[in-house]
Amino acid sequence: MAIVKMSKFELVVFAEQRAKILKALQKFKEVNFVDIKLHDENGEIDKDAVEGVTKYVNNEELTHIDERLYQLNNAISLIKKYDERKTRLRDIIHGNENYTFDTLSKKALDYDWKKVSSELNSIGVQYSQIKSEISKKYAHYDEIELWERLDVNPKELKSLKKVNTFLGTIPLKLKGNFIEGISELDKTYYEELRISKDEVYYLVISSNDENEKEKLSEIFRNNSFSVENLDIDEVPREYKVKLQKEIEELKKQKRKLKSQIKTYSEDLNDLQAVYEYLQNKKLRIVESEKLAQTENTVLIKGWIPEEKIEEFEKIVKSEADNNYYLKVTEADKNDETVPIKLKNGKVATVFENLTGMYAYPRYNEIDPTPLFTPFYILFFGMMGADVGYGLVLLLATIFVLKVVNLSSQMRKSVKFFFYLSFSVIFWGILYGSYFGAEINGVWRLVNPAKQYNSLLIGSIIFGVVHIFIGLGIKAYLLIRDGKSLDAVYDVLFWYMALMGGMVYLIFKLMNLSSIVTSISMWIMIAGMVGIVLTGGREAKGVGAKLGGGLYSLYGISSYVGDFVSYSRLMALGLSGGFIASAINMIAGMISGNWFGMIFVPVILIGGHLFNMFLSFLGAYVHTSRLMYVEYFGKFYEGGGKSFKDFRTESKYINMDD
Repeated sequence: MAIVKMSKFELVVFAEQRAKILKALQKFKEVNFVDIKLHDENGEIDKDAVEGVTKYVNNEELTHIDERLYQLNNAISLIKKYDERKTRLRDIIHGNENYTFDTLSKKALDYDWKKVSSELNSIGVQYSQIKSEISKKYAHYDEIELWERLDVNPKELKSLKKVNTFLGTIPLKLKGNFIEGISELDKTYYEELRISKDEVYYLVISSNDENEKEKLSEIFRNNSFSVENLDIDEVPREYKVKLQKEIEELKKQKRKLKSQIKTYSEDLNDLQAVYEYLQNKKLRIVESEKLAQTENTVLIKGWIPEEKIEEFEKIVKSEADNNYYLKVTEADKNDETVPIKLKNGKVATVFENLTGMYAYPRYNEIDPTPLFTPFYILFFGMMGADVGYGLVLLLATIFVLKVVNLSSQMRKSVKFFFYLSFSVIFWGILYGSYFGAEINGVWRLVNPAKQYNSLLIGSIIFGVVHIFIGLGIKAYLLIRDGKSLDAVYDVLFWYMALMGGMVYLIFKLMNLSSIVTSISMWIMIAGMVGIVLTGGREAKGVGAKLGGGLYSLYGISSYVGDFVSYSRLMALGLSGGFIASAINMIAGMISGNWFGMIFVPVILIGGHLFNMFLSFLGAYVHTSRLMYVEYFGKFYEGGGKSFKDFRTESKYINMDD
């Protein structure tokens, strides 16, 4: 239930041992390398740099492995695109193949992936070329089809010596003007071949006479005649038949290649495993560029969890044959470069992703995950409150966890909703909501439809408790860091102002004990005075300090806004319940006859599933907001960088440790 303690190591090994050491450390996984800087930000040689030490660079190997990954990715994409094997429930349950680091390496060595991927890439290139050629043929076919009524060879028309021939188009709207003009020419013949949506296609044959040519040119200009170059040596109709035959032949070749691709379907899982292996190999190459080297040695720096030091030393000793230098030092508490790894209990672990989505803590902070987990579970259930919805979520997550082969990250995500389902059921019982329906005689604590004011008050009370706990955590952190007075100024005075103010208002408005009313008023005033006097303590000058204090006191309005924000706990719970009731009502209205009864199951199942999705989505988003804005804002800053295991995130397989 804390941030994992880290240690920094410096390791020197012989250059020939580099690859073997890195592979062993990747199997070990829990190591985070530090990029060794030999130059400062201005490109100058760092003052601490040692002569003869250079950065390790291997661009050639990186380029080579990128080419292999590109080839594999193309092969995988090709198989998946034309794989006609049906995805069965059994396949979904089976999930991705499970591999250990050793079995993955063995797969890459035993399976002839280079030959298979090369063959697939070759087939893929041919397939793409044929598809492109078919597209070109079709485009040409469509072009020729426009001139289908032309019953002469266009090339022969061009070869005529005593006349000029033209194939071309004019805009449809100019057809009348064109015909009127060209009909006046004595030595010109025209034939209308086709009318399309916007254009008219013509064949024009005219004498070589200069006067005729001049008149025809003017008619062409006036009617936007666009000359077309039909570059074929056959009558268009005959040429179309020839093109059709060529297209059919290309389609046969395409189908043949497609059948060839399908024969590789059984290779898909193996290719995906090798792809993951090469991704990890690439990571070793990329991370090795953080190292430094001399002519004979390699310097490696990085971070490891303190609890893993002994195991780390054993690996180094085994792989380096005792020929190494290793120095391990405990991480400085205030070192902002320390990578953050979280370690929590069984339940809180699955909520760590929410912390990561906001910001990882710095090394000298605390892990907020276990501090918000109980509230998150409580608030999520209050927003999604329904026994039926909670049971569906519970049973669905149990089924997936027990039956489906999940990756470790997916298992965490499913467990996240598994734990939340209990809260949904709990609040559903308190609200008496069972798929939006009420069951007569079944106990409930509150009726949301009638006692919404009580729910609103309860929601705001939860908010007060939540925010005050956040302030209490802030006080603890300040005291822990030796800033006890800051805890008084920034927490105690706010407790006094807020608590005093709330008690004063409640007792004053309800005409309760005058003594309590008076005491709470003076506590509130004392807290406000304390905030004014200390809120601007870091400013220079009395005026600036007082102004800063008054501005700090103005922050009390933000607390009011924070408290009101918790009304969403009531609002979302009510909205989900009302929609569920409306679905039941609609189903009841159409259930009066046999025809309507057919649609009742569809409305009930579809409607409730949709409402469940909306309710849980809203609960997830708004509960996260309450944590991030109202709660974290009181004590948590974050800004740490996460510890990255020396492994790639698997896409196609499940990698076991």
